[in-house]
Amino acid sequence: MKLSVVLFLFFILQIQSQEAQGVIFDAKTNEPIFGVSVYYDGSSVGTMTDEDGSFRIELPYQNRAVLVVSHLGYVTKKIVNLPSSTTLKIALEEEIESLDEVVLTSDPFSRKEKLEVFKLEFLGDTRGGRACEIVNEEDIHLYFNSQDNTLLASCDKPVVIQNEYLGYRIHFYIDEFKIFFKTKSLKRTDNIYHTLFDGTTRFYDISNGDPRTESRRERIYFGSPRHFIRACWYGDLENQNFRLKKKYKDVGITDFMENQKDSVGDLKKVHFLGNQYVIYHRKRSNYRSTLTINQIDTTYVLDRYGNYAPFENLVFGGHMSTYRIGDMLPMDYGF
Repeated sequence: MKLSVVLFLFFILQIQSQEAQGVIFDAKTNEPIFGVSVYYDGSSVGTMTDEDGSFRIELPYQNRAVLVVSHLGYVTKKIVNLPSSTTLKIALEEEIESLDEVVLTSDPFSRKEKLEVFKLEFLGDTRGGRACEIVNEEDIHLYFNSQDNTLLASCDKPVVIQNEYLGYRIHFYIDEFKIFFKTKSLKRTDNIYHTLFDGTTRFYDISNGDPRTESRRERIYFGSPRHFIRACWYGDLENQNFRLKKKYKDVGITDFMENQKDSVGDLKKVHFLGNQYVIYHRKRSNYRSTLTINQIDTTYVLDRYGNYAPFENLVFGGHMSTYRIGDMLPMDYGF
């Protein structure tokens, strides 16, 4: 790995940590809850509450990550725009169990057929995705809706993924998963409009420092959406081997986005100056991605970890759109 890469991944400008601390209790009884999982979504940074319901969790830099509070039998809470120095008091409500809704439309496919397509779209049809194993796939509910040709997936527990290729055990809590097909068929080629999945993710490192695993992580990272957003945060697309084009013409960073004067610390407010771009990465062969910015009159916030908001307004296509769970790295990778 070249020196410039090392400097980019581990470069520290200023220590300005974001720490969250607080107490979690039952909304009905006001009793503290022990063993609640508290973590930054998409990261390997997490903790659990002690017997007093107290927790403390920290990341080195301010960020746009969602703080997730989860415990069996309670409704999961997600805290966005986390204040930088506040003691949180979080009341969790009991989750009310309900009977599964009776579905009147027919489901023409077997569970085996649906599970195969689900795993390819969820984990990814890549080397990393194919190397993953879903430990508790029997907990996943799958249903094909013949009225609108969509495959839906849900799970009452976190989906547990063992990714030996990248050295992570991943817990993914499904909020929504849906594959939109053009016809009443599970065929993937030329038959899927798009795949939508939303949820929260926590990573556990199981690599034990294996250098081969670290080498695979680096290959996945370079040219990824997270790498690109981090390069934008640093204003360093060129040295990170990204090349932007707009209408077949090269575009520099200053013609792509402008930093706002009210940016503070690790959070940068930016305006994008166009809405359609093609992205190339010089170190990756057969690499071509696209970026569509749905609202260029919106102020976007980027953080040092590669998070951005509002996330739904940036749509990556081409190579970057192939990233699924099997090719994902935690947001704190490299820090």
